[in-house]
Amino acid sequence: MKKITLDENVAEIHNSVVFDSPTSAYIQIVEALREFYSHGASLVSAEVFAPRSFEPVIAPLLDSNFPVNWILPLKEVSDNILAGAHLTAVSGVQPAYFSDGRGAKGAVYEDSDNSYCRVFGVTADDNVEEASRHTVSNINNLEGMLRKCGFAFSDVARTWFYNDDILSWYPEFNKGRTSAYGQMKVFDGLLPASTGIGAPNHFGRKCVSGAFAVRSKKGLEPGSQEFVSQLSSPLQGGATEYGSSFSRAVEIVSPKSRRVMISGTASISADGKTAHADDISKQVKLTLDVIEGILKSRSMGFEDTVNAVVYCLEPEYFGYFQAWNKKLNISYCPAHSIVCREDLMFEIELEAAVNL
Repeated sequence: MKKITLDENVAEIHNSVVFDSPTSAYIQIVEALREFYSHGASLVSAEVFAPRSFEPVIAPLLDSNFPVNWILPLKEVSDNILAGAHLTAVSGVQPAYFSDGRGAKGAVYEDSDNSYCRVFGVTADDNVEEASRHTVSNINNLEGMLRKCGFAFSDVARTWFYNDDILSWYPEFNKGRTSAYGQMKVFDGLLPASTGIGAPNHFGRKCVSGAFAVRSKKGLEPGSQEFVSQLSSPLQGGATEYGSSFSRAVEIVSPKSRRVMISGTASISADGKTAHADDISKQVKLTLDVIEGILKSRSMGFEDTVNAVVYCLEPEYFGYFQAWNKKLNISYCPAHSIVCREDLMFEIELEAAVNL
């Protein structure tokens, strides 16, 4: 369990669990829920990475009032399963919950300076199939869910997009996202950090998305270093340089903490090209080096990790990360997913925080 202290009374509590069967999933999730309740905390989101065979365990989460993303593995297998969940709760404040009636849900809570919103389970309109238009529809519906929660897209610090069969339509997805962001004037303000990964979802839709938004109660604008600011990567160029509309990371300042939300990061060199295309060991190392570079630029390290999701193209690649993690001791959950390029085998997203 990891805690981000937001102010004197309010805290986020994060718990990442790993499981390899429905039974272990039930045990791990129930234990996490008990720990939350012992702190008087209310759940505000769940990100679950597990096969459909886990549905009896996951269904109660889906039926709850907080937002959930259930992401499926590339293959339904009975052994060598990469599965887990990242659960987030808040203590010291009662969240408000919202739903669009189509599967998307949101949770809103606040500290003394800021208001926060978590949204998951957003899909495009049913009748939109063409890839770039499907992306625009998804983002428009994401914006609509944020509005229902009392937020605007300009408040978004981070997004998640899980695209089924991503390699077949990633260029069109990028085109659609850039178009939607242009219409909403996102590029005039804070460009959110993001994960764009290839994985099926339990809705059976082309894409499911989510967002984390934060709004200052003191009138501070996104981009302010005293509030929310976009970060560059010391070892990688900007994603916009090769046509993908997201920032490498963002930093969020609360009254009693600083957090860094790092986008999905893979083995990409400073010139935007894939590095170590045929070597999973070197891809894992470079990915971790890039993340460490961002953390160090904000006087943080892996020891400050709150949560991480480890995406592996093949289950056996997970062992390379585990070997590194014996030294790093990162709190994580794993996922069996496709990265956005054919020659990338590994990706991590990571959130770190220091309490002040």
